[in-house]
Amino acid sequence: MRSFRWEVALAMVVFLGCSYTVFADAPSVDLSQGVIVVPGNAGVATKAAELLQDEVFARSGIHLKTKQDLPRSSRPAIVLATLADMPSDLMPPKAKARIPEKADGFAIWVDQATRKAPTVCLVGRDVRGTLFASGRLLRLLDMGKGHISLAPDTCVATAPRYATRGHELGYRGKSNTYDAWDLGRYEQYIRDLVVFGANTIQLIPPVGPTERSSQHMPRPPWEMNSDLAALIASYGLNVWLWLPVEEDITEAGADSAALEERRALFKSCPRIDVVFVPGGDPGDTPPETLLPWVKNMTAVLHEFHPKAEVWLSNEAFSHAWNDYLFNYLEQENPAWLDGMVFGTWTKISLAEERQRTPQRYPIVQYADITHCLRCQYPVPEWDRAFAHTLGREPINPRPTDFARIHNLLAPMSEGFVSYSDGVNDDVNKIVWTALGWNPDADVKDILREYGRYFIGPKYQEQVASGLLGLEENWRGPLLLNQGVKKTLAAWQQLERDGGDALAGNWRFLMGLFRAYYDAYIQSKATAEAQLEQRFCAALARAPEIGFDEAVAAAQALVDGAEGAPRAQELRPRIEEIGGALFKTIGMQLSVEAYGASARERGAVLDSLDVPLSDVPWLQAQAKDIQENYPDSERLARLAAVLDWEVPGPGGFYDDLGNASKQPHLVHQHTFAEDPGFVSSPQAEYSRSGEGPYRLSWLDQAQTLFGAPLRVRYEDLAPEAAYRVRVIYTGRFRPTMRLVADGAHEIHTALPQPRGVPAPLEFDVPQAVTRDGVLELEWQLIGGRGCQVAEVWLLRR
Repeated sequence: MRSFRWEVALAMVVFLGCSYTVFADAPSVDLSQGVIVVPGNAGVATKAAELLQDEVFARSGIHLKTKQDLPRSSRPAIVLATLADMPSDLMPPKAKARIPEKADGFAIWVDQATRKAPTVCLVGRDVRGTLFASGRLLRLLDMGKGHISLAPDTCVATAPRYATRGHELGYRGKSNTYDAWDLGRYEQYIRDLVVFGANTIQLIPPVGPTERSSQHMPRPPWEMNSDLAALIASYGLNVWLWLPVEEDITEAGADSAALEERRALFKSCPRIDVVFVPGGDPGDTPPETLLPWVKNMTAVLHEFHPKAEVWLSNEAFSHAWNDYLFNYLEQENPAWLDGMVFGTWTKISLAEERQRTPQRYPIVQYADITHCLRCQYPVPEWDRAFAHTLGREPINPRPTDFARIHNLLAPMSEGFVSYSDGVNDDVNKIVWTALGWNPDADVKDILREYGRYFIGPKYQEQVASGLLGLEENWRGPLLLNQGVKKTLAAWQQLERDGGDALAGNWRFLMGLFRAYYDAYIQSKATAEAQLEQRFCAALARAPEIGFDEAVAAAQALVDGAEGAPRAQELRPRIEEIGGALFKTIGMQLSVEAYGASARERGAVLDSLDVPLSDVPWLQAQAKDIQENYPDSERLARLAAVLDWEVPGPGGFYDDLGNASKQPHLVHQHTFAEDPGFVSSPQAEYSRSGEGPYRLSWLDQAQTLFGAPLRVRYEDLAPEAAYRVRVIYTGRFRPTMRLVADGAHEIHTALPQPRGVPAPLEFDVPQAVTRDGVLELEWQLIGGRGCQVAEVWLLRR
């Protein structure tokens, strides 16, 4: 009867695998008194057993002993082996045919017929498959203090869809977290990633042994990276090195010196599977110089690691450099190159990259899952209040966004190695890893497993919903988002339910921190928006009560608002959780308090007081008028300030970069179609510049990689004449040409003016608008990308 049961169960297993309970009413298999059996007791299988043993103990307090042979007693056993080592009497009918014939594949089943006690069988197609079998079992077990159990009819047979599933864990000073870790902390995090199916870890080693440590580093980078390579190899995982060419190898002697430095590095590293050379960011070597040099570097690499591969990206390559690269690959067919990497700042789409790359070269994505702006996959239409406070590298769970991005792009690659600079993207790592194994997995199920495994079975639904809530906090205008307070309430409830058990859980603390932070920023932005309205209303009374009196009344409003609550009760808790994250995981959320390397490296505590309204600019303008203009001009000057965005009768205004105020911006593609904004506009944010700037100057619409930036107007008055007023500002400082309807030049190539932004005005030929439609197009002449902050179309 039991044999028949296994035939039925295994017949239902599909290639990508599933786990389910066939007989829901059957009692759970109690493994509390069990042992782990590793036939042969060697290599990575031993690591798989240690992983299982240690993680079970951490969650249950039960220490499962390991043995080489099955116990003769009635004790339950967990047998961990490859197909070649698995005892034949434990193999159910046709089991060998059911385990997918693919690297890293495995099967899990429960045998209750062969022995007096249940036997949980974990069988890897290869040795590394045993590691992933252990990880999947950990996600399936029901564990708590003093108990371990498994559904009796658990049946899984699975292999990954994509061959490379990896993450960058660079031990360097720029990291917001990793630089504070010792080897033990690294091993734990690597294990966490393995449990969800990661098979690759990318390191960022220093080129030379004298590179200085950050203040947090417990060990010199050169030594630590060598030990990390050995640690990763001990688990049978792939060791990748991210190794840019920052030297100017066009200079005489610099190329050979750079090779010698890498020779010392390769010699010091006990295991290297892949060296990934980014073509840019950093580095700016033309491909006609870079490619021969990398060929020579490959020969040096093979002196110490003869089987190691070399992969190359074309990040930051110009279109001309891309043409050279792809012609070279097609014509030279270099044997020294093993694959291409699609990385950040690549000026073409992955689809084009795949189409232009010869098929013999696979492509792996270097996916930026750690940043929110100025990055590969920025948050679409992000509210400027978040952009100016949370910034580039905050705690950023984006499960549904990244699930869509992964599944859109993954079929054109053989996998990914994520770009990461800390644990702020921890949820994203797990989502990408799980989808790299099975892209058909449901995102909320992945989040439930995340919550179940890392925070606790009792909390899996709360964690999954809470993480989705954090992502929804970033959708649409912040002041209108009713979900922010609900998300905070959900995390606060989880905090109450978990009590002391969750107080030191850093993954829980990260979600709690973001919930508090988002709610605080919403409250602050709301209060400051209301203050701005009252401030402007007070200034608008100047014609009635006098200029000086109106300015004084407006300033009194600001002075009185300094003591307003603005959700101040949330702030101490935000700072307290920030301290707890530094203590538990080394996360650096402040430059001054916790030694973050820079403000944009996750130091979000330093942005809590950033102004979120135009009140500082309005104050500066009022003061300037008061001090520098005669009474006869003051009211007119003030009116121009207060009516800054008013285009007048028949006119139009767009605050480009502000998703809620750019109705005429042309989106060539949706975020779902072009998540990297390769050929469509995105928002750029920067707080650089002297003095108080208008918020409209601190963000811009931008297009990258040569795509034009467009706005379109309809229903214009055919008989009217129009002028264009623009504000050009942004960190790229591009030179642009403005054209109407694709043919009429409004202005020739014009560099971005320096200094405080000021409006520029240009006439539009009446013949262009006579049909009632106008499309303005900014074309990039020089610089990194088009950037425009504000545009008015004024009826003359």
